[in-house]
Amino acid sequence: MIKHLAQHFFHWFCHPDFYAEIAGDLEEFYRRNQSKSERWAQWKYLGQVLVLFRPSLMRSFSHYSFYSLIHPAMLKNYLKISLRNLLQHKMYSAINILGLALGLAAFLLINEYIRFEQSYDRFFTDAERIYRLSTVQVVNGEVGVKDAMTFHPAAPVLQDELPEVEEYTVTYKFNELVFRQGNDLVQEKEVIAADANFFNVFDYEVLQGSADDMLSEPNTLVLTKSKAEFYFDDQNPLGQTLKILGEFNRTFKVTGVIEDVPENTNYKFNMLISDESIKARYEQDDWNGFNYYSYLKLRPQASLTEVESKLEDLSIKYMGEQTTLRFNLFPIADIHLKSDYTYEAESPGSEKAVAFTQIIALFILFIAWINYINLSTARAINRAKEVGLRKVVGAYKVQLMVQFLFEALLVNFLAALIALLVSELTLPYFRQLVGKEFLQHVWNYPPFLTSLLVFLGVGTIASGFYPALVLSGFRPVAVLKGKYRNTKSGTVLRKGLVVVQFVASVVLIAGTFIVNRQLQYMQEKDLGISTDHVVGFRMPRGENNEEANEQVNSKVTSFKDALRQHSAIEVVGGTSNLPGGDGSDINSNAGKLRIVGLTDRQIGTTYLQFNDEHFLDAVSMQLLYGRNFDRTRVADSLVVMVNQAFLRRFNIADEQAVLNEFIQFGEDESNSKYEIIGVVKDFNRTSLKSSVEPTLYFPEYAPAASVIKLSPDQYQEGLAYLQETWASFFPDTPLDYTFLDDRFAALYEQDRRFGQIFGTLSVLAILIAILGLFGLSSFMAAQRTMEVGVRKVLGASIPNIIGIFYQDFLVLLGIAGLVGILATFFGMNIWLENYAYRIDFPWWMTVVALGIVAAFALMTVGYQVYQVAILNPAKTLRDE
Repeated sequence: MIKHLAQHFFHWFCHPDFYAEIAGDLEEFYRRNQSKSERWAQWKYLGQVLVLFRPSLMRSFSHYSFYSLIHPAMLKNYLKISLRNLLQHKMYSAINILGLALGLAAFLLINEYIRFEQSYDRFFTDAERIYRLSTVQVVNGEVGVKDAMTFHPAAPVLQDELPEVEEYTVTYKFNELVFRQGNDLVQEKEVIAADANFFNVFDYEVLQGSADDMLSEPNTLVLTKSKAEFYFDDQNPLGQTLKILGEFNRTFKVTGVIEDVPENTNYKFNMLISDESIKARYEQDDWNGFNYYSYLKLRPQASLTEVESKLEDLSIKYMGEQTTLRFNLFPIADIHLKSDYTYEAESPGSEKAVAFTQIIALFILFIAWINYINLSTARAINRAKEVGLRKVVGAYKVQLMVQFLFEALLVNFLAALIALLVSELTLPYFRQLVGKEFLQHVWNYPPFLTSLLVFLGVGTIASGFYPALVLSGFRPVAVLKGKYRNTKSGTVLRKGLVVVQFVASVVLIAGTFIVNRQLQYMQEKDLGISTDHVVGFRMPRGENNEEANEQVNSKVTSFKDALRQHSAIEVVGGTSNLPGGDGSDINSNAGKLRIVGLTDRQIGTTYLQFNDEHFLDAVSMQLLYGRNFDRTRVADSLVVMVNQAFLRRFNIADEQAVLNEFIQFGEDESNSKYEIIGVVKDFNRTSLKSSVEPTLYFPEYAPAASVIKLSPDQYQEGLAYLQETWASFFPDTPLDYTFLDDRFAALYEQDRRFGQIFGTLSVLAILIAILGLFGLSSFMAAQRTMEVGVRKVLGASIPNIIGIFYQDFLVLLGIAGLVGILATFFGMNIWLENYAYRIDFPWWMTVVALGIVAAFALMTVGYQVYQVAILNPAKTLRDE
């Protein structure tokens, strides 16, 4: 191999007058050194060639000068010939340009979407130094539950303890708050409380007010620009007031306005309340509950490794010797795509989904390039005489290569212009498809235009280099004698590229089927409860004092009693956490607990839900053993129901045996004990991506949310009565209800969008592939017109002729099917691993996908062959 390369190099640079003599001497030198070893002889040969690489022995390269290739006259000639060739073969030119344009447009739009997904929280000036302080549970060296939140005092003490920490901020996210605007009530769901350090960590643009102190006083409020305009129109918002009802029921003064929060952030808000306004809340929580999103900003030269090495000792110092909880730092720029933490501020994206989408985009672009390569090389025989004549009159190979690359550049340039137009026109539909408002226009967006130019260049080389190499390599003597035929290697390459197209099509179609089948499975799977015609909503909250809470609870009781009077309302129940929420929408306990007398104390996260006695009936939740809560029993203040997942965690096989036993939290023997009065069937509280959580259900007769089961025949009347009754009892609070089946459906919105993206791009990829196959089969059929005529004269029928053409494609489809099915199996199994409840791999769907690809391919080829086969043989043979 080494000698072979050295020979080629020597032949390339050596002057023809010296070549034969020196080549003979080199060969003699090589044979003398073979006595030592073959490898030694080859390396010595290469060394001699490098020594001979000097000006006195080199050929003249003047005809290869760069100037001669880009001379204006030559460029004009390249353009004239390229345009003439494109116009002479309009159908093939249109196929190439349209295929490349669609592929490039799809790829670039997806590229911008991926760029947007990967840009989350990177717009902050020091984003690489900002980390979220989270809490994880570590048992026996293994990380268990990971919580995005932490204790309120945690960030301040870490700044005191760690010299590497430059700044910190602590925030609290509200579920929703009700504001009064004149006579109207406005429900705001993106409100957070933040301390005065907030703008030292996150450098949002401050439009009005002082970033240093606008969150330092209690009962102060900072608005985003759009919210300031919503509440105050053109008035100056500074110094204006807004009243927050419910738990605050007091007036807040606007002390600042900031620019709207970008879409590409994991922690969205449109209002900031000073954390001094919730001082009673965080003082009560202290080190007892981790309910706060906290962030640390490290110093420029700080070592993250060193900081993390100190966190375990600090966790023990502030949370106690027995704690299994640990402080943890997570880069904010990685939260959106890489977080697997519970209690995220918003549902994170999926790194796997983004990667799969990127692969599909590359598939589409490669298919478009393959079309160009296949058509260009297949049509080589038609360009052979042109190349032969040009070489005879003095054209060099490098000039011909530049000519054909220029043609590829022209095709790609026209495709890029069309791609820009297609991208601009389809952008609104693409934004709707991905569910992100990430780009308004492409024609004036520099990153998009830069990518367009880059891939114009890459596409020209990728699609044009091999055809240029093939076309410029024809030997004039063979061509002009009419002995040229497409080479076997060229035919093999084209077949290989067709196989790649078929494989990509099979993978995309099968992947679309599997994604949709998994979604259907999740939506049809028995959740363990019934959500049909069940409405859920949160109840009003009183101010943070006992008297106000009692008044609100009394009104809530009367409200529920009123609802039960209507025939369209079957059950009115209450719960702390509505079914169909995300993984964060529930309480939990990460400490030790035991079933007294049956198990040892175990460490692990246990989820806690608080229900009234009507909740089970409202959602048709099955009580397997024992009894329900009873508010008339005084002893029912210290009772609990457990689900099957909780018992499985303790390896208890006899579920009924735990009735009348007691659950105790912590290690202190004097801690309260809760009698187990019932065992309920498992139900999936959240998405089927997660398994059923070990859950304890405690009695709560004034829970935070209500669930109303409506009569299926009268649900509209029931809804109307619910709204009327709510308005009469709670005129200061808007009713924000949702059907539970809609809540569960919303959990799969991201998966549905991925399925739609997958399906849409699959259709586009197949369309581009079929477009290329149409052009290729059309050309092949035209090339074999004489053969078809001869076969018809000899008695072959049209089906026989079509079958002969099908033979090659069936072999290619068979190879593609085998590779495609295996690729689908490995690729889609990776995606299905995201789900705790998933379908078995559906092999039959891959076979169906192969059948669809085969049907489209054979119909395309069959149509082209049929157009040739129906011609009169006398005419076709005469023309030949």
